Formats: sequence, C-alpha cells, structure tokens
Amino acid sequence: MEEDNDDLNFRVVIKCRDAVLAAHLDTLDRSATFSVDYTKERQQLKKALPGKTMAKLFPTVTEERVKQLVKKAKGLYTGYSPPNFTSYYFVMCDNEGEAKEILKTLRKSDAVELCYVETHLGGPPNVHPKANPLYSYQKYLNRAPSGIDAKYAWAFRGGDGKGNVRFIDLEQGWFLDHEDLAAFEIPATGLNHWEYQDHGAAVLGIIAMQSNSVGGIGITPRAKVHVVSQWRMDGSFNTADGIMAALDYLHFGDILLLEAQALDVFGTEQMWPVEILDANFQAIRLANALGIIVIEPAGNGMYSAGNDLDTFANADGETVFNRSSTFFKDSGAVVVAGASSSVPHTRGIYSNYGSRIDCYAWGENVVTAGLFPRDSRGCTDTYSFDFGGTSSASAIIAGAAIAVQSITEAKYNLRLSPAQMRHILSNRLYGTKSENGHGIDKMGVMPDLRKIINRVLKVPPLLGKEPSKLGRRVNLKRNKKFVNL
Repeated sequence: MEEDNDDLNFRVVIKCRDAVLAAHLDTLDRSATFSVDYTKERQQLKKALPGKTMAKLFPTVTEERVKQLVKKAKGLYTGYSPPNFTSYYFVMCDNEGEAKEILKTLRKSDAVELCYVETHLGGPPNVHPKANPLYSYQKYLNRAPSGIDAKYAWAFRGGDGKGNVRFIDLEQGWFLDHEDLAAFEIPATGLNHWEYQDHGAAVLGIIAMQSNSVGGIGITPRAKVHVVSQWRMDGSFNTADGIMAALDYLHFGDILLLEAQALDVFGTEQMWPVEILDANFQAIRLANALGIIVIEPAGNGMYSAGNDLDTFANADGETVFNRSSTFFKDSGAVVVAGASSSVPHTRGIYSNYGSRIDCYAWGENVVTAGLFPRDSRGCTDTYSFDFGGTSSASAIIAGAAIAVQSITEAKYNLRLSPAQMRHILSNRLYGTKSENGHGIDKMGVMPDLRKIINRVLKVPPLLGKEPSKLGRRVNLKRNKKFVNL
C-alpha cells in the first residue's frame, strides 16, 4: 500500500482531555492566565506539533448552536451522554510518516484523550459490480424476495415520499442539474466536487428520480432531498463537520444518509464504516439522540474482498463492532451491506459484513441516474445500469426509511425514532433474509415494504392511484412523540 499513498492527504484528529484546555488552545503560543496551570500540557502539544496549526474539527456550526443541539438531545433521550464537541481539533500532515510520528508523540501527552489519523483515499464507497447482463428496468423496486416492493408503498399516502420528512445525502459531489433529479443545496452544503458528481447522481436517483416520463423512478420520487458535502466551505475534507452541519438542518424523524467510508490507515489498511473515526462516531450518536435516523454503509473492502466487522479492532484493541464483545459501541445508525440482485440474495464479495449489520440491499445491477463509473461530462440525460456496492445498498435502505417515515406521519401525525426505525427495517419478520440467514451471512435482512405497511403500520391503501397523483398536501405539525410498536 505504501506506493499508493502519494496522493493521500493525512491529518491527525485530536480530542483534548480537558475541556478548559481545549477552550484556550488558541493561546498555546501566548502567555495566558488560567484557574488551572496548563503549562505542561501546552508545552507537550507544542512539542508534538512543531510548526503546525491546530484547527477546530467542527467549524461550521457555532459552539453555542452545538450546545443547544446537545441540550435538545439530552431532553429527548435521557440516556445520552455527550462528549465535549469543542475539544476536537485536527492538524494537517505533509505525509504518512509525519502523521505516524505526530500520532506516536500525542499518545504520550497528558493533554490528549484520544487521537487518530484520518485520510480520504479514493472517495465514497466504490462500485464492485459482478459481470451480469444489464437490466432494462429497476427490479429492486419489485416485490420481495427480489426487491423492497417500493411499488406497493406508492399506493399509500406518503409512500412516494411526499410530506414533511427531510432527507440529506452526505458525500462528496452530485450532478444536480440532471433531467430526472430534484435535489437542493442548503447554505451549509459545502463544495460540490466534480470528480464525484456522477456517484452522487446515482445515489440520489435510487431514492428520488422523478415521476416525469423520462429515465427511471426513485423509491420515493417526491421526497424532500438536500445535500451536504464532505468538502467544507473552507476547502477542507471533513466528514464530521459535514454531519454536524446536516444535523443543524434536520429534525426529529428526518433521514441522513452517509455515502462514505473510512480507511483504517495504520491498522488493517482496509475500508470500514466512517464511524471508526471517533468524531464521526460521536456526531452520529448526537444525531441518534436528536431523533435523526442515520443510514451508514458497511463499506467496501479493498482489493474486491469484504471484511468481517466483528474482527475490527481500534487502536486500543477493542472490537467495537462485535455485538457479543464487551467493547461493542452502538452509534445508533442503520448499517447496510451489499448483496446480489438475484434470489436468493448472497453477500457481495466486496461488501463488509458482521453481527453489527442491520440490513442489506442490492449491491449490483442497479438502474439509476448518472453515468457511473464514467463521467457524464455535463450531459443531463445519462443513466447507469450497473451501479452497485454498499453505495447502492445504503441508498435503497434510505429510500425505504423515507417511505416508512412518510407513511407513518401521514397516517398517525407521528414519527418513528431511530431505534424504532432500525428495529422495523432490520426485523426478519418484516424483511427478506439472505441465502443462509444473518447467523451465517452476517448481512441482516432486506426490508419488505409490503410486510412493514401491512403488519406494522397497518395503513389501508389508496387503491388505483398513480404515484404522481397520490395524496393531498396537508400541514402536519412536527410531533416528537413515538409510535408504540
């Protein structure tokens, strides 16, 4: 892997042990008076970071607003114990060797609670489709066991995504002027990276291609779709800040899709879910406490081979993804694996797997917008017939979550909590099991919207209605109560 690291950007993320010290890090090079003497700690940091500048990891949302979000999360979820988000900083490194040395030194410092290296090799989860013939229609919309039965959900008010539920796709770029897409930027969106626009278009197409007589149709074609970039307004690559920016825009019961993965730089040298990085994990926990539903890809293993999440160990040797481990850490996200399009569904060889996985969906042969992995080069009418990987799988699950939440709100004027949504989407009673079941395949189940609507939501259909003619616009109050299941 060493020869491939020339194009990588490395940075060290630092969480200060003491919140007061963190609040005064801008005084590292100046004399200051504190109620506690931090001379030793400041000197340790200066020694570890010669000539380097520490920058805040969460710059987009103000500290006061972050405190308000944390306070709101505590009120919604009494068991939520937040970190001090203002204690997270990062420093950019010139190369891999410098990152290693800084990490080694920082881990000896009394001022540092934790630190790790983050990089952005490649981009969002890559596509690893198998050599199957192209399909001329979107079979993942079909009835189970083939697909998630999105067509059935369209017969119910809210099943096409129409309503108040907001959805944000977080990744690196989007082709937003595509003829079959209607997605919007927000003030905190950040930079739209040209190199990843077709990937973003493919993801958005799965969820919300329009019902407009061109191209295909998304799982929830009338969903309210917005985007937030991992490339922030200052030009930095910062997934954690992107998540925080999205949380400032979303409300209880809204959906956040993280179309990204993270490289375990100095450990396995493999790709894993983004929450292997602590700041990302804490931001996802905050989302969960706020009632925002997070969909997270399990990640695609490098060299076309998936990894078992149960075997992943962090820098402290903790197997944080293994549900039977005493070190298991649950961010609250719905973690998604990729599977074959054929029935019975088998785990994609590229896809990560493990006991932590909640759901799976198609990871190959997905028909959607954008010319992926090629470049649309400004064309507005391009489509893919072979999009895949955990990118397509997590997008399909996000579409299912939007449909379930929108139907729930339309029927009951209530919203499901993240825990309730995950329980429904991952429940074997309401989904299609993989070829050998989760106990062996370690990839959860694929949600079946027909079973969820009939058995859980118990909503009568609006018979004979086309998706473009469903429902009426109603003003629903945003209710923070839970639906009892």
